[in-house]
Amino acid sequence: MSTRRPPGGGRPPRGGRGRPPRRRSRPPGPTAGERASAIAGNRVVRGVAYWGTVTVAGLLLILWIISGPVLGIGTVTVEGYTGPQKAAVQETAELVAATGSMVRVPVGDMRRALERFPGVVDVRVERDWPRSVMVDVTMGEPVAILAVESGGRYLLSPSGQIMGKAGTTVGLPVISVASPPPGGVLSAPGDRAALLFVGWLQPEVAGRLRNLRFQDGRLFADLANGLELRIGPPTKLAQKAQALAAVLAQADPKALGDAAYLDISNPSRPMLGAKVVPLAEEGSDEESPGTTDTTGTDADGTDAGDGSGDTGTTDDGTG
Repeated sequence: MSTRRPPGGGRPPRGGRGRPPRRRSRPPGPTAGERASAIAGNRVVRGVAYWGTVTVAGLLLILWIISGPVLGIGTVTVEGYTGPQKAAVQETAELVAATGSMVRVPVGDMRRALERFPGVVDVRVERDWPRSVMVDVTMGEPVAILAVESGGRYLLSPSGQIMGKAGTTVGLPVISVASPPPGGVLSAPGDRAALLFVGWLQPEVAGRLRNLRFQDGRLFADLANGLELRIGPPTKLAQKAQALAAVLAQADPKALGDAAYLDISNPSRPMLGAKVVPLAEEGSDEESPGTTDTTGTDADGTDAGDGSGDTGTTDDGTG
C-alpha cells in the first residue's frame, strides 16, 4: 500500500487544512504631522521657560537697582529746622532715607517721623540727583515764652511743646513755671490753662502779658505797664480774654496807670483796683505805707464790689 506525501515533502498539517502563522498586532505609530506638532510643542515649552526665566531675572535686577546701592540715597540735607534737637532730626532723616531709594523716596515715612519733633508742622522732600534728597522742614510759629524759675526761657508752640531757646525774643506773652515740664510739653492743668488763655487773646494783647502763672487755683499775670492782672479760676477763658481786650482798648490810660490791678475774674464786670493814697500821721511829716484798695471800681470808673464772683464751670469759654 503506498502513501502519498503532500506536495513539498512536508508533513500533512494536523487538524485539517493548513493556516498561515499569526502575527502580533502593533499599535499604529505617529504620523509625520503628529511628530512635527510634538516637536513644535516642545520648542514652545522650552521657549516659555526660557523667557520666563529671563523675565524673572530682569525683574530681580530692576528691583536690586531700585532698592540697592546703585540708586540708594547717599546724602540727606535737612533745612528749616530751628529747634533744640537738630542732631536728632538729622539722624532720623538719614535713617528713614536709608529705607528707600532715589526711585522710591520714603516721603510719607519721613513726614511722619519728623513731625513728632516739637514745633515741626510740615515736611517736604525733594530729590537732588544723582543721589541726594533735600528735606525742607516748616516750623510752627511760637505763641508764648516759657520762663522757668530755675533758669531758662523757651519758645512754646500752640500745643505746648518746647520749640527751642527763646533768646532775646520779644513780643510774646511769658508763662512762668517752677520747673521744666516733663518731656518738653506743658501737661499740668494750670499751665495748660495759661496757654489756653493766651490762645484766646489777640497777638497784640497777648504780647502785653508778663509772668502769666497758675497759683493757688487761680491765674495771675502782670501787664507790661506793671498792672497786676487777676484772671481768677481757669474758667470762662474766652469771655475773660474779650474783657481784657475791651478794657485795654477803652479804659482811660491814666486810670490804668493809677490802678494797682485789673480784675477780670468776673468777665461781665471787670474792675480796676486803685492804689490807696498814703496818709500822713498827725504830728508827723512821714507818710504811712501805702496799701492796695481791695474794693476797686468798674473799669468804666463806677464803684463796684470786690468782683471776686466767678461762677463759670467750663474752661472753654462757654461758661
